Amino acid sequence: MSFNLREFQGRLTERLKAAAAQPDVTSRLGFACAGRQWLVPLTEVDEVLPVPAVLAVPGCEGWFRGLSNVRGNLYAVTDLGHFLTGKPSAPSPHSRLLLAHRRLGVNAALIIERTLGLRHDGQLRRQEARDVPWTGRSLVDQQDVSWLDFSLAALIADARFLAVQAQ
Repeated sequence: MSFNLREFQGRLTERLKAAAAQPDVTSRLGFACAGRQWLVPLTEVDEVLPVPAVLAVPGCEGWFRGLSNVRGNLYAVTDLGHFLTGKPSAPSPHSRLLLAHRRLGVNAALIIERTLGLRHDGQLRRQEARDVPWTGRSLVDQQDVSWLDFSLAALIADARFLAVQAQ
């Protein structure tokens, strides 16, 4: 059995669009990063794609990887794992670039370790709250797998995330 990355990306894009179009069900994209599993609302995600070339910007924090041109639009690229842990993420063929939805008003992109598919709120139980502004409650799915609720909108508004200039 062969694996066609282009076909997989096409199917994932179509599933993201279809899930986002369902008004009565809140869908979330699961992804792995920094040793945790996260869920981000599809309303905050524009696209997920393989990590393109990133042009480094001197004088910035190590977690701010630089700028990338995605179909003629420049995106500010952050290594989310490095931002969360202080350690750079290891490049992998599974790494992806998660683009913030254009409704959020910024061209921000996060490098994540891998995507883990879609989850729907009706399939999740909420647990305790977290103390980080862009991380909501911990969630558990029907297979008792733990996830962390992730708000891309809150992250891109966080002062620490916006302070990309090296100290």
